[in-house]
Amino acid sequence: MTKMFKPNRLALSLASATIISAFGLAANAEGLTFKSAYDPTPESILKDPNYMSKDDFVAKAREGEKKGVYGKGDPIRLAFSQVVMNHPVRINMVETFKSNCAKYSNVTCFVTEGTGDVGVEIANIESLIQRKPDVIVASSLSGTAVYPAYEAVNTAGIPLIINNSGIPDDSAKNIKYTSFISPDDWYNGQLLGQYMADRLGGKGNIIIIEGVVESSNYEFRLGGFMEVINKYPDIKVVGKQSGAWIRMPAMTAAVDLLQANPDIDGIYAMNDEMGMGVLEALRSAGREDEVVMVSVDGQKDLVQEILNGSAAEASVFWESDMTTVVDAALAVAEGAVIDPHIWYQEPLITKDNAAEYTN
Repeated sequence: MTKMFKPNRLALSLASATIISAFGLAANAEGLTFKSAYDPTPESILKDPNYMSKDDFVAKAREGEKKGVYGKGDPIRLAFSQVVMNHPVRINMVETFKSNCAKYSNVTCFVTEGTGDVGVEIANIESLIQRKPDVIVASSLSGTAVYPAYEAVNTAGIPLIINNSGIPDDSAKNIKYTSFISPDDWYNGQLLGQYMADRLGGKGNIIIIEGVVESSNYEFRLGGFMEVINKYPDIKVVGKQSGAWIRMPAMTAAVDLLQANPDIDGIYAMNDEMGMGVLEALRSAGREDEVVMVSVDGQKDLVQEILNGSAAEASVFWESDMTTVVDAALAVAEGAVIDPHIWYQEPLITKDNAAEYTN
């Protein structure tokens, strides 16, 4: 397919109730196991005298930031387990966790940086438990394998906040977490699916470069995307392969899929880092002008590719700054009850607005 027409600017603004309803239907169709992540906050939490909304705990943190002391001024210890440090998003999460904790003289933070190996991740979380923090924040890509570490946090009686990835599926009834705070990857998938369908005029062959298949990010990003694509019977997904969220494996996966599929109109890379690998594969094959590629993260090098008019045409900004997560953890450390699911919904990035995301 030759790219002959300008992308439509997508104006997809969905009310929360619509998203929840659509998620329920599509989740059943896709067989997803994380459906309860879109349940509304229970009345028992909303009526709790210690309940704080996101606006409330953010305001409390900003007030403390001005003084350099959080809340009552009692010592607060926060811990963060990062699963891996091989990606700009993961690095930024660690850096912004530390920088936000440093805003308050009464806050101490502990951080462990994983290697992507679940054994290391579990050991890291266990080491954080031994330091007796007031709250543990965890971000995992290990699927069910990391659940024993979550159970250990529960057994220790430490509130657990899960950030951006690693939410337990609905079958994990024995795992409790205080809140899952994350970009809304189902919504992101919807945005990109609609963009792809519009750009292809409702017809064409697409391939998907997947992340880690067992992760909640993968399931949500695929589910939202396919919810839209399934509405267009003339758009066919002709191949899928994992790129493990990393550039080089994604490039290899794209090479394989391009060789196996000579007629490709669109590519969905589940994150921008993999999207950069896909671009390398397209260029090596001399096929960049044939396809439209969409991805997730708003990563600066990929956004620059959008500005340059490459095959990369759309991304969705994925918030990796942990300011809100630290704000929430501080409130929980002082006894607040917060919403069990807090979502960020960010805009679609196209050539029309990409310059705003390159600074």
